[in-house]
Amino acid sequence: MKYSALSLMGCGLVLSACASQPSAVPPRVTTEVPVGETTPPPPTGADLLRAQPAAVQQAIKKHQASGKWPVYKTAELALYPYGADPEPTVDCAPLRTTDIQLQPGETITDVALGDSERWMATPAASGDPRNAIPHLAVKPQAAGIATNLTIYTTNHIYHLLLHSRGHALEEVEFYYPDELLAAMKAADTAAASAHQETVDPTNAASGNVDPSRLNFAYAISGPNVPWRPTRAYDDGSRVFIQMPAAMKSSEAPALLIGAGGGTQMVNYRVAGNYYVVDRLFSKATLVAGVGREQDRVTISATDQAR
Repeated sequence: MKYSALSLMGCGLVLSACASQPSAVPPRVTTEVPVGETTPPPPTGADLLRAQPAAVQQAIKKHQASGKWPVYKTAELALYPYGADPEPTVDCAPLRTTDIQLQPGETITDVALGDSERWMATPAASGDPRNAIPHLAVKPQAAGIATNLTIYTTNHIYHLLLHSRGHALEEVEFYYPDELLAAMKAADTAAASAHQETVDPTNAASGNVDPSRLNFAYAISGPNVPWRPTRAYDDGSRVFIQMPAAMKSSEAPALLIGAGGGTQMVNYRVAGNYYVVDRLFSKATLVAGVGREQDRVTISATDQAR
């Protein structure tokens, strides 16, 4: 791939994050600095932008100046802003394939060619199978022909025009300006909240509430992973999930709650070794890993009347 990581994903971008479905805004997390430890502040929008390839950083600056999203082209490569150009034009040639690279993590679900007799389109994937990069290789059967192409994925719908000329692009990629700007805005909001909300490390658990109001009627079940909570309780409006110290050296799990027969991601804050959920729930699941390597720990309220 000659544009390394030009597509906005992975990246731990809030985009997978940010990912995956059209990318959902990640949970708002505020971070406490425990006594004797230094915790880096959450990333800002500027931090996310600095992590992008140079062409994408340049595109943001040009958009701020002109209001337009630029297209980058060389003799062999093209980089298009997704959504800015309704139908990007892709130059192809007989006996040569043009590789159309999409967003890491999304999956091609269908491909529609206006002229499927004289054009070929072959799906493929590269990279880590857990966050694979989807590709579509297109090739015309004759010179001087043109058609349209629609690619349906789990995240986007791509509309392109294909022309069979004397020269073929080797690779076509996309960057995703709307998703990047949304992720930068969410990061700035989270960073501002983290700056404003300071948690007292000597009282992170109770949040200055009456101890007599604390309800410890929660059961924890699941494998004995390093991040399995030691206990959970609520103060009538918030649930406090106490995580073990060993979690600092392992992958932090995501938190889901039961909703409508399924699960959904819930907003939470981090205070020391605690996940603080600003609502009550009857059942929640902590999840880490993917596929067969996924671990799940369940937290259930045993006092359903509360």
